[in-house]
Amino acid sequence: MDLDRTKKPGLPARPHAGTLPVDERDDAALRALVRDIETGFNDKRPDVLDGAFTDDAVVVVPDGTLIRGWEALYAYHTRRLSSVVRDWRMHVSVLGLARLDQDTAVVHIRQDMRTPEGSFANHGTLVAVRRDSRWWIGALHNTNVEA
Repeated sequence: MDLDRTKKPGLPARPHAGTLPVDERDDAALRALVRDIETGFNDKRPDVLDGAFTDDAVVVVPDGTLIRGWEALYAYHTRRLSSVVRDWRMHVSVLGLARLDQDTAVVHIRQDMRTPEGSFANHGTLVAVRRDSRWWIGALHNTNVEA
């Protein structure tokens, strides 16, 4: 696959989705959203894990389960954190940040998971929206990758 950003003969020029720089304040706020995901998961606190998701958030977890809305997400994580994943730990790294417009950003993350049975990793893409001067997570999609 050619990832060269130059215009190819006979093909239209392609725009960039990320058109605005991420300033220090937005960078810190977006990274804080990611830290809360890690902290909430590791402390088994769905209120922290899901605290920054919008009321109409859409989340796809690594097994493909589609979750719509904050209440459904909170219920899902409340069940999972007290059962299946109670002995798991997660470290989340930010792989990239891009501002699509003044109030929309995309954050690419890596989740390194440790379980009693071993370890694995997920890559995720979250869409953050700024509402009333605060960043929120409107969508998140995770998929398993090689650890």
